[in-house]
Amino acid sequence: MNAFALDTSISRITVAAKKDANLVSLTLDIGMRQSEKLLPAIDYVLAQTEIEPSELDYTALCSGPGSFTGLRLGFAALKAIEAAHEIPIYAVNSLDCYAAPFKDFSGMVLSVIDARKDKFFAKAFFGGKEAISCDDFELEDLARRLEEIFENKSDENLREEIFVAGEAEAFLAACARRNFLQGKKLICAKGGVANLKSVFDLAEEKIAHGEPPIAEYEGPQYFRASEAERTIKS
Repeated sequence: MNAFALDTSISRITVAAKKDANLVSLTLDIGMRQSEKLLPAIDYVLAQTEIEPSELDYTALCSGPGSFTGLRLGFAALKAIEAAHEIPIYAVNSLDCYAAPFKDFSGMVLSVIDARKDKFFAKAFFGGKEAISCDDFELEDLARRLEEIFENKSDENLREEIFVAGEAEAFLAACARRNFLQGKKLICAKGGVANLKSVFDLAEEKIAHGEPPIAEYEGPQYFRASEAERTIKS
């Protein structure tokens, strides 16, 4: 299949294109310059795989939670391709994407996105099953939820260790600063965040199961009010 995927959930954007078994990806750790670099990055990976936008079978993206601006940019880019060439878009939860490569880890997998000021978007899995639903957490509340799972565990195989995926280093630093999850072994894969092969895999699972692409009116999963919305409410 010819496909294109992107992740603009965080400041480090990743784009990828694949033509059958060949996959080309590009990651740009560029802070606030996403809008400036996203379209050239899309053109670049498509050119490297020698795919014209009209030849795509589908596009896919991490749909959130994450950055308001980044998510809107990602959806706008793919909806432009959809409008021009009638290419369906499949959306996958960002935290599912980050956790997917580690689904066979024997302990708990915690997928996180740094929401700043000791807040995190998070979702946890154990044995491939959801242990904590995707939500916006204060660090203290998230740590307490994790501790409660270990305290109430009935599964003998639930070891006192947590594999942290996504923006793991930010989460580990915050826990160390606040002395949370002491006694737990926290493990993380250092380096990159997004694994767009997971986005392709999760999108193709949806296709195989007959799930429809996103509708024209559908957009990102934000999980929190925007700054403007919070200002209006206050």
